[in-house]
Amino acid sequence: MIGREDRRSGAEVRARRVRVAQLRARTPRYLASAALAVLVALGLRSLIWAPQPAVPPAPPAVAGAPSEDFALRFARAYLSFDAARPSVRERALAPFLGPELDADAGFFAPAGAQRVRWAQVASDQRALAGGRVITVAAEVSAQVSPLYLAVPVRHDRERGLSLGGYPAFVGAPAVDRAPEAPALASVEEPGVAAVAARALRNYMAGSTANLRADLSPEAVVSLPTIALSARGLETLSWIGGPDSGAVLASVTAEDRHGATYTLSYELGIERRERPYISFIQVIPTDT
Repeated sequence: MIGREDRRSGAEVRARRVRVAQLRARTPRYLASAALAVLVALGLRSLIWAPQPAVPPAPPAVAGAPSEDFALRFARAYLSFDAARPSVRERALAPFLGPELDADAGFFAPAGAQRVRWAQVASDQRALAGGRVITVAAEVSAQVSPLYLAVPVRHDRERGLSLGGYPAFVGAPAVDRAPEAPALASVEEPGVAAVAARALRNYMAGSTANLRADLSPEAVVSLPTIALSARGLETLSWIGGPDSGAVLASVTAEDRHGATYTLSYELGIERRERPYISFIQVIPTDT
């Protein structure tokens, strides 16, 4: 017969086992709650003491296609006129002029007519008064020598392009007729000379398959739109010293009409098991 003490002891054991089982069942929930509390605390800390992001510097005022296009279109409208129909010129100028400028942009022709044969950007400089001074070279029907028109252009990122004032006639950009020659060292390695001559011959002839054999895997080359036959490699020199990674080649060539050319090309040299060409004069994907 089981005594009263024994029954009490058994009940206590069972109760203790139930509490332990309940505690074990609740442990994951307690751990999750604790983890959540830690994350919340860290989140609040990061909000209060988070380091402030560095403010990026304002982009410098640089030249760009929109400003140059604006100057070119204005120059064409400004330099074209027919004295018998002044309203036509004023309508052409109207999109470029603000209320502070005259409708004829300060240029009135009492007689004659003039048209622009071609126009292109000759220089692009920062203006001390703000914006850019874009000089447009233009050939007009009234004279043989090109005109150089300096056009002040402002480019407000929020308001767009505007004329900074009246234009000015200026001279052509200065040309240095006695520039210093770059430091060049003659290429003495036959392998480099052979791959340069072969690559240029295939490049000028438009022979894609043959040219590809001498290009490095990363090379990007765009073939010229005129087919030429290379007649010979005149000079080949390292740019900046031997094994600099680039050579300057002077080559003579002939087109299908018999016209001859002396041309210069910069070639990138990449060494693997043999020399390869990494670029020819320009990289088409660069701006």
